[in-house]
Amino acid sequence: MLVGHYAPALLAYRASRGQAGAPFWVLLLAAQAVDVGFMLLGLVGVEGARLAQTAPKLVVTAGVWTHSVPATIVWSVVLGALAGRIWRGAALPVGLVVASHFAADLLVHTPDLPVGFSQEPALGLGLWLHPPWAWALECAFVLAATVRLAPAVQQRESRRLWVLCATLLGIQTLSEFVIPTPPAFGGLAASALALYAGVAAFGWWVQRARPVQ
Repeated sequence: MLVGHYAPALLAYRASRGQAGAPFWVLLLAAQAVDVGFMLLGLVGVEGARLAQTAPKLVVTAGVWTHSVPATIVWSVVLGALAGRIWRGAALPVGLVVASHFAADLLVHTPDLPVGFSQEPALGLGLWLHPPWAWALECAFVLAATVRLAPAVQQRESRRLWVLCATLLGIQTLSEFVIPTPPAFGGLAASALALYAGVAAFGWWVQRARPVQ
């Protein structure tokens, strides 16, 4: 899953409106924290994936440290605790957003999400084998979360939020139907990490529109 991962971050931001908690950009980055780790570990050969131009375009071939059930628990607890040390009230929402990554991946991945401490056995419902349906699901997640969040923010922030939504939908469409899969993992990692950083920066820009209390 790509942009669909951001839906839980949008919902977590709505839940924390008017309360202490993690900044929006942190929640957006938390949504992809597992994949940030996967890309970095992949660059040094610890984890990896098989890439293709046809569905499924990505199959995790080594993902125990980031995409397994035990790793999901560890990443969620550690990153949630770290966020809680920095921003009061941020531990639970950040931890839940990090954990949501596995649940979302479970819908689209073919069975390549490890259950334990080895690559097999693995889970995955395989919606990526049907690209139009996978695309529709991810876009629906983002759109529904934006519709839920937008009325809870001020008008200027809401306008920027819709720009973010449109950008994410465009990214998903281009990724699914237009832009070819990078031929090597290095290209995938570079583009993915740039995307994660860009969306986090976008989140900072959205929240910056919030009126000063």
